[in-house]
Amino acid sequence: MRLTRTRLFTGAVGLASLLTLFEASTPGLSFWALVLALYWLVLAIGWAWLLGRRARASWMVVPLALVLGTVLLVKVDAPLHARFALSQPSLERHARSVRDDYASRRWWGLYRVGEVEKISGGARFLVTSLTMDGRSYGFAYSPDRVPDPQEGRYEHFKGPWYVWSDGI
Repeated sequence: MRLTRTRLFTGAVGLASLLTLFEASTPGLSFWALVLALYWLVLAIGWAWLLGRRARASWMVVPLALVLGTVLLVKVDAPLHARFALSQPSLERHARSVRDDYASRRWWGLYRVGEVEKISGGARFLVTSLTMDGRSYGFAYSPDRVPDPQEGRYEHFKGPWYVWSDGI
């Protein structure tokens, strides 16, 4: 089977979609989002070039579907909710057993947890530390009460879980 420019382009769009969905599956935007934005820009330029070279546009169906699907999934926060749902049992098990603060640097579910901190009534986990807005992001587990705003910024996520951010 001969690889054509359009097949290579479709593969490049598929890779960009997968990387974008992975980036969108954590709270906060890491610096990798800038690299992804540049990659998407190069793809858009390549798309315009390929479109200009071909009279027929039937080859665009698959890349266009990938782009639209990626945009839709990111818009409704599907990657974040899906990755969290698959990781929730592991994160909750560890949240219930946290005694002190410590650096974890371990995978709990599908998240690499950098630090774990005990907070009143629960625990919080650092999952994104190098972000474009200078904040650290993670999840907080607080089944008994809303976490204290003096300990960071908290936004309710689902059930006893919150997305927290700390920093600038």
